[in-house]
Amino acid sequence: MAWAADSAGNRKDSIIMLGIAPGGIHAPTIMASPVRVAVILDDITVGIDAGSGSASYSTSGYWTDTTGTYTNQGLNARYFFGNSFNVSLGYHMRNFSGISTTTAFSLSNWAVTYETETFTMDAKTSVATLGIGNHWLMDWGLWIGGDWVLASGALSQTKEVTSTGTTGSPSATQRASFKKNAEAAADEMNAWSASSGFAVLTIGFAF
Repeated sequence: MAWAADSAGNRKDSIIMLGIAPGGIHAPTIMASPVRVAVILDDITVGIDAGSGSASYSTSGYWTDTTGTYTNQGLNARYFFGNSFNVSLGYHMRNFSGISTTTAFSLSNWAVTYETETFTMDAKTSVATLGIGNHWLMDWGLWIGGDWVLASGALSQTKEVTSTGTTGSPSATQRASFKKNAEAAADEMNAWSASSGFAVLTIGFAF
């Protein structure tokens, strides 16, 4: 940290930061670690986040498997109080697009039969986030940051679940339960998107 003793002065000598958020206790960051680009304006930084990754989710009862692509994109601004302590404000769009398959099993005359239904799924959440943390800038350009607390709230959430076909002969009651399970999986994805977090790291270089 001795190399970051003058982080404030190092920011004055820098214009842009290129980095990544490799992880933390934060579901959206884990599912789609974002690349970060920020313009440095003395004690203010303004930047964008863009990440994409694979995500999956399973539930029991009527067994439901959901897989697809998760994206995490947004804008953020950060104001520094002194050397490294800062508050941040972010706005992100977090989307999941994938396939959900629900299966019911039954045993009759020692034979296992099953009925399935497959759905396309789109779950979208817009999120506002307020954070506090410390970000240090070394004399030689290395940027290391920790957002210790991220308090997030959903501004809007939507979901779309559409059946694409069945296998076997599910009853009307089963099909209603199948869709309910798929919609619950979409709700879970949206809940993860709006979740708060702790100790989210940023590693990058400033120029």
